[in-house]
Amino acid sequence: MAKESITRRTFLDLAAAFFLIGGIVALASTIVMIPIATIYPFALRIVTFVTLVVLVVGVICAVEALECYSFASKRLLLKAGMRGIIVGAILLSLSIGLIGIQDFRTQLVAGSAVLMIIGGVICYIYREPTVDYYSKKS
Repeated sequence: MAKESITRRTFLDLAAAFFLIGGIVALASTIVMIPIATIYPFALRIVTFVTLVVLVVGVICAVEALECYSFASKRLLLKAGMRGIIVGAILLSLSIGLIGIQDFRTQLVAGSAVLMIIGGVICYIYREPTVDYYSKKS
């Protein structure tokens, strides 16, 4: 097995750390966004459809970022890269587009989405070359 260069290993470990930090921060920030009015007796404030969509998609994207961490640590870079870029873009457009940057929690979600995108780009750059089955062989 060929030895991995130190810069490649460092960047891939950094990408895995970006996925882990981004996933945990996005999950915590999304859970904190649940509009709870009181704990006892448990009561929710008015939940709009947009809030419900943001919560569900935010949790799904955060869990997917943790899966990207798993892929990056196993060195499945193509899967980690593509999924990380897509999940980060969805989370970023969701936090900026639907909600707007209005409070610290949505800024944390946007920041974690940027970390996921950066981790995805690093993994996609360092992916293994794939075989092109359609190229003509002479």
